Amino acid sequence: MYLIDDVTKMTGLTKRALRYYEEIGLILPPQRTKGNARIYSEEEVRELKKVAEAKEVLSFSLQELQQFMSLKRMIEERSEQQGLSAKEITKIENLLENQIKMIDFKVVKMQAFKTELKQMRESAMEIHEKTKGEMKEWKDSIQITD
Repeated sequence: MYLIDDVTKMTGLTKRALRYYEEIGLILPPQRTKGNARIYSEEEVRELKKVAEAKEVLSFSLQELQQFMSLKRMIEERSEQQGLSAKEITKIENLLENQIKMIDFKVVKMQAFKTELKQMRESAMEIHEKTKGEMKEWKDSIQITD
């Protein structure tokens, strides 16, 4: 079990973010100590790391994260209980397919941005090489006298 300070260090999330995620239902409320301090389980910390990664790396909005987490919980709860109805399975499949398409779209956008950054780096390197040559010529043309 981990206190909120430990969780912030482990996940990179702020205390404020953790409390807000709890408030909006993105994460389930953690257990509390007798002194009312939040304590997080190993599983909750893993879940928070996934949330932080999805938000940072995939640029998921809070709404997208909420949808993902509610789907995950629904699947976990139903697999422990009686399973899912055909209607529920179809709904989940459609929602997951939409999230996969959204990620694919973001990957394409990131690749395009990466390509642009590489082109900018090449341009900067070319300018540097050109400037370096011009500086050498300028230094060679100047004679310093004492």
